[in-house]
Amino acid sequence: MPLALDDPRWNELQGSYGDTSDVVAWLTEAQREGGLSDERLGDLINEVKHQGDSSTAMYAVAEYLISIARRASPEKALSLLTHAGLIYADSDHPRAVPCPEFLREEFAASAPIAAQALGQLLPLATEFYTYKYAVAALAGFIGHRSFGRFLDGLDLHKGEFYHSLLEKPFPPEI
Repeated sequence: MPLALDDPRWNELQGSYGDTSDVVAWLTEAQREGGLSDERLGDLINEVKHQGDSSTAMYAVAEYLISIARRASPEKALSLLTHAGLIYADSDHPRAVPCPEFLREEFAASAPIAAQALGQLLPLATEFYTYKYAVAALAGFIGHRSFGRFLDGLDLHKGEFYHSLLEKPFPPEI
């Protein structure tokens, strides 16, 4: 069960820009309205993972994204679980902020459940980037977190694969 929105431990968490007051307000709004708009989801992710940086709040937010996905349409659930899985993939990055102790058990316990739900939604990811991010998220959930981060940096441009770690496209297939 995600950290209750009125739990005082939210004050111990930090977002990308400082306190978590906006995060709590947006999650409260999501509960009241039965979900998150795409714009609000983007705001929320930016608040906890600005430009790839991590925050302690991202661990609590991942649990909410998984919870909201349970009640969402399949297409919306795919997006929510993808964002949550990318948080899992980023969670063991060498520069990642560690998960707070009071969130660790729930964070670990939710991963296999979310992986199963996301796995069932993969057939909906028919566009390259949607599929790439969903598979990266799935890798994050099942413990292949560095592979998830590798996939996150993969790009397809004019029929050639690029990666953020390389300065030129992958060699053509032989």
